[in-house]
Amino acid sequence: MLAGEMKSSLAIALFAAGCGAASIPQGKAPPKQAPPHTVGGFSAELPSVTLAPGDEVLPCFIVPLVLEGPSHLVGGARLTVGPGMHHGNVSARPATGTGVRACPDSDRGDAQQALDVLNGGAVLFGSSTQVVGEEWQSFPAGDGYRIADGFEIIARMHYLNASTGSVTVAPRYDWYTIDEATLQHELGPFAWDQEDIDLAPGADVTLTARCLFEQPMHIVSVLPHMHKLGYALDAGFVGGPLDGKTFLTSPGYDPSNGVIQQYDPPVDLSSADGAWFSCAWHNTLDKQVVYGVGDNEMCILFGYAWPKPASYSALVKNGHCVVFGGG
Repeated sequence: MLAGEMKSSLAIALFAAGCGAASIPQGKAPPKQAPPHTVGGFSAELPSVTLAPGDEVLPCFIVPLVLEGPSHLVGGARLTVGPGMHHGNVSARPATGTGVRACPDSDRGDAQQALDVLNGGAVLFGSSTQVVGEEWQSFPAGDGYRIADGFEIIARMHYLNASTGSVTVAPRYDWYTIDEATLQHELGPFAWDQEDIDLAPGADVTLTARCLFEQPMHIVSVLPHMHKLGYALDAGFVGGPLDGKTFLTSPGYDPSNGVIQQYDPPVDLSSADGAWFSCAWHNTLDKQVVYGVGDNEMCILFGYAWPKPASYSALVKNGHCVVFGGG
């Protein structure tokens, strides 16, 4: 081999090794602290709800958004809650009234939440299933999503008392805004949702979906969402040099530790055509389990990505992945 060829081959090998290592960062739990360059924020305390053993309810509350400080860029948040909160989807939207109040029936449901975001709202917090204590979201320095003046907080909650005694659920949320001069990447929310769930009694089932994106996403945070029969939610690359490789390996359901993962550097899908995600369950029940609440299951990957127009969401139904969005 000629000296020039040797040099070229070595350079290619070093580039490939370095590129591969940099292209699949390891996800970590977010820091349990306010994000860098915090300058203000806002908070919400939801009305308390008492549940008897086995109770499952879907309350919805509207809370004023009172912003303190000069910034409209959210760089992180903290949830504080005791037992009984199965999940919470909290977003911001243009104000519809004043004071803390229950949502009207027209505001309930996942479809309305999606409309709130599409109409200029923001996804404020999604929590791990059945988490207790504190859960944090603290983006890398320079990353954040924007909220507007005249917004309110709407919290669509899912409570489930799996204990043998009564519990009172009263979540508190605190959001932290960052210095706008430090912004590097404005984030958009995304959700990948697999609805083809049909688990026979005693069955082991794994479902995998492949979704293609027109522009590359850079994923900075993910929240897997499964229920107690789930034991794995993974995600990886479709197409390109990393085709089939995994960037997320999660138990999907872990109330003790939470399942939010943060990436710094982000997961870069620039060299890929899209992403795949899969969920695995072991149905220990003596009945069929489908998509839904109660004893039923879900397979959803929430997250934040940049650039905002390429924070693609996807719905998988009848084996077909429909991509829409970004933020």
